[in-house]
Amino acid sequence: MGLILEFEGKELFKKYNLPLSKSIVVKSAEEAKKASTTLGLPVAVKAQVLSGGRGKRGLIKVAKTQEEVISHSIDILSMESDGRTVTHLLIEEGADIAKEIFISMVNDPMTLETLILFSMEGGVDIETLAHEKPDAIDKIRIKFDEDYHPFKFYPILANRGLTGKNKLKIADIMSILVRMMRDEDLTLAEINPLIITKSDEVIALDARIMIDDNASYRHPERKEYLSEEMRYSDSEKDAKENGLAYVDLGGSIGMLSVGAGLGMATADLIEYFGGSPRNFLDVGGGASPAKVEHALRIMIKDKGLKSILINAFGGITRLDDVASGIVAARDKFGIQIPLIIRLIGTNQKEGLEIIKNAGLQAFEDMEPAIKAAVNAAKGVL
Repeated sequence: MGLILEFEGKELFKKYNLPLSKSIVVKSAEEAKKASTTLGLPVAVKAQVLSGGRGKRGLIKVAKTQEEVISHSIDILSMESDGRTVTHLLIEEGADIAKEIFISMVNDPMTLETLILFSMEGGVDIETLAHEKPDAIDKIRIKFDEDYHPFKFYPILANRGLTGKNKLKIADIMSILVRMMRDEDLTLAEINPLIITKSDEVIALDARIMIDDNASYRHPERKEYLSEEMRYSDSEKDAKENGLAYVDLGGSIGMLSVGAGLGMATADLIEYFGGSPRNFLDVGGGASPAKVEHALRIMIKDKGLKSILINAFGGITRLDDVASGIVAARDKFGIQIPLIIRLIGTNQKEGLEIIKNAGLQAFEDMEPAIKAAVNAAKGVL
């Protein structure tokens, strides 16, 4: 399931004629200044990142002057979110807020129903609100084959004090969001806040959208989304381009496996013996020497790497090929990080011979190899 950026979510909102403030996407403080001139002051300067809680982290700021637009833009563009520097901002015209409302819709994969959460107390984390004021949240379920006409939401909105045209507008927005969930293959559609302004306008001030990646073939245009590019680190992109499976785990032990199941078991045992995997990196069955070399090239770029554990079970994979790739990578990239190798299976004898001739040691049993990798990461050789 993939979260997309706010401005991409709002492009979807525009497609369905949901009410929005005017906004412009920029990449620099100078562009932000020009955007604020076009939109008029005040404006909100909003980091475009794939995570929530931006306001609490200083990633959304209101600017009342062009000097503030520049200073806020410089500040936010120098910040990080999820380990990545902010690269894009959404400059959005200011809003005269009278009331903030929360609307969230998620798909229930078990029942295929759309679960709707609604609260007149928007602008806060729904988790906090659910804990402190559970009665402030209405829950509505729409069955997969059930219609979603606006009038279905009138009683709930009226019970929360909404009347007149605002009740009609918000019911219409909720109905549209249900249709969006189905037509656009979304797993989450959330507006927090949906605001009522002092001039009685209803505006979606935010857009938090998650798309179902399994349905991406129905939406080829999403391959061009900025969020698609931002979702992956450089190492993840590199791995994908070379037919490898890579996940950043943040620990200190680089982990290369032949087979995803073996990789998951290895990660569990690293944790069990007191270590922490830096990554999950699987070369898959039938790995060639070049593929193993590519995998190690990607891995050694990771920061905080203290040891490298290569756990290879040879079924359709020949272990002499794996061994050749390991030695080639060590020599080509000058790898100085301790290499702990475990080989068992097809052409095991030949693989062990290659490793031995290269001045390296290989284990045949899994647990001793993992313990050696954990110790090496701790500086115990």
